[in-house]
Amino acid sequence: MRHAIRPVALTTALVTVLVASVGVGVARADGTASKAANDTDPHLPLTAQQLDVIAAKRAAETFVSCGSCGNGGGYPSSASLPANQTPQITGYYCGPASVHEALDVLGAPLSQSAAAAALHTTPDGTAWSGGGTSPSGFPVPDVLNAHQSRNYYVPQSVSSATSSAIQTYENDLEIDIYALGVPLIGDAWETPSSAHHLVGHPADRTIFHWFEIRGYQSSGGSTMYEDSVHNAQSVSWHAGVPAYSTLPSSWIVSIVSGRGYVW
Repeated sequence: MRHAIRPVALTTALVTVLVASVGVGVARADGTASKAANDTDPHLPLTAQQLDVIAAKRAAETFVSCGSCGNGGGYPSSASLPANQTPQITGYYCGPASVHEALDVLGAPLSQSAAAAALHTTPDGTAWSGGGTSPSGFPVPDVLNAHQSRNYYVPQSVSSATSSAIQTYENDLEIDIYALGVPLIGDAWETPSSAHHLVGHPADRTIFHWFEIRGYQSSGGSTMYEDSVHNAQSVSWHAGVPAYSTLPSSWIVSIVSGRGYVW
């Protein structure tokens, strides 16, 4: 459950801003060089609508205030959404499992199999972009937007874990979790040269992994997430992966660098 209840006036004002606007320094090494040298994703350009939504949400981030949060305004120091970790049913269904988890929180259940078909998931996994979905070619936001209307999801690419990228992520995390009450989904790219890894993930191999982000602590400085590898019998190293974990947000940005997150 969320740690704080959003004031009605806050929610109404924020939604008004979004609807009116939309209309329809590097941290520790994150394997950036090796990722760039081996990247096969086309990194499609954002659509005009995605750019409009991002501008509206970023403007709303500076608009939100919470006089009852006990910290002189702004967001509460912690907030979270319901925990509903679900094991992925195949070794390459992390994308469908994460979309299933997110839509379940949003009251729009979709099975992993149905999500996989919509995402165009293959044995190679679920693409960051160029997956053949409509309208944007970014599979995860396209499918999330097709099945719910509480949030228009957009992709945020992360090239490396700069201080600016970390601050942007923390702001996006707070507005989605607290102000809008919707989860994010991260797209991890872990390599043997990566400084940070998701909890329980082996550090001696390259892993692409989608995961649902369900909350924050320390005013966005820490990220709460759930991992569909937990209890996923199709993944050989599943036993060491907890269902729920919390990591520094700077680590999360490092882990998704080369791909990004959907918010």
